Amino acid sequence: MSTATFTDLLRKPKEVLAHIDEGQVRITRRDGDDLVILRGHDLDVLENGVALSSRLIRAIGRNKGDVAAALTDLFAWTGEFTPGELSAYAAEIEQLLYAASELGTFERLLRAQQEWKETALAYAMGMRPVEPIELPAAPVRVNRP
Repeated sequence: MSTATFTDLLRKPKEVLAHIDEGQVRITRRDGDDLVILRGHDLDVLENGVALSSRLIRAIGRNKGDVAAALTDLFAWTGEFTPGELSAYAAEIEQLLYAASELGTFERLLRAQQEWKETALAYAMGMRPVEPIELPAAPVRVNRP
C-alpha cells in the first residue's frame, strides 16, 4: 500500500493517484483519520469476498465442520456434482476460504467459487465430462474419407 499526505494529494493528484494500479493508496491527515483510495474492482472483491467467507464459515459451523454439507446447504446447484466432485469442491473451497480469511485477499476464493458454479450450470444444461481421447503412440496414415 502506497502512502501519501493529504497535502500531496491536493498539490499533485496525478502523481499520488498513479500508485492506484499497484494497490490501495493511504492518505494521511494530521487532523483526522487516514483515508484510503482504492479501485472499485478491489472494493467489490473485498465486499463479495467477506460476504462469501462469512456465509461459508457460518454454514460450516452449523454443519459441525462438514464443508461438503455446508456447501450443499448453501448452494442448491451442488446437487449437479458427483460425490467425488463435491469432495473436490469442498477441499478446494475450504483451503481457499481459510487462506483468504487470514490474508484478507479474496480473488482466488471468488474465482474458484465462480468456476464451480459455472461447472454446475454446464452440467444442468446437459454437458458432462468426457473421457480423454487416447492418441496412438505412432502416427497412423488414414485413407481419405
